[in-house]
Amino acid sequence: MTNSDKTRLRVIYLKKRLLLTPDEIQQKSRQICEKILHLKQIENKNVIACYLSANNEPDLKEVIVHFLKAKKNIVVPAFFEKLRQYKFVKLSSLNNLKIGPYQIPQPSKLLPVDSIKIDLVLLPGLAFSEDGLRLGYGKGVYDRLLANTDASKIGVCFDLQVIDNFNAENHDLRVDFIITEKRVIKTS
Repeated sequence: MTNSDKTRLRVIYLKKRLLLTPDEIQQKSRQICEKILHLKQIENKNVIACYLSANNEPDLKEVIVHFLKAKKNIVVPAFFEKLRQYKFVKLSSLNNLKIGPYQIPQPSKLLPVDSIKIDLVLLPGLAFSEDGLRLGYGKGVYDRLLANTDASKIGVCFDLQVIDNFNAENHDLRVDFIITEKRVIKTS
């Protein structure tokens, strides 16, 4: 697949997601969170990477609150201005967040966590193929963040973002599961 094909897919699937109403996002996000919390794969995981939603991504606040109450270590991507790069940082609460690049919320106080410690990753995408390929925004943020971890990876998206297939490049991330409001897809 050429970069122009991926660019075309990014435009199509971002547009589809941006057409969802706030009510649809809230309802579908609740169904997604319920599915995540019933997954066997989250049991016995202590360091969990999540994301703080932006641009109509599924909202995982319900899952994050559950994990925080269960005393799990939650990490989220955050941008470090001086380093000009993203790293995972500890999230101890949904309070005291600030808006980072691309309107993505992140903790005000940045406490880096080594990605090698992560047991489970819940990651967003613009689209996922049924066999587990992730199509992100094309910046390579998650590719770099997750390069040193063999944690279980769960793609989180709305069902309209699951596509039959697209051609992979070597650096493209694969997920072990995809969770939408309608289904849990085991990809491996």
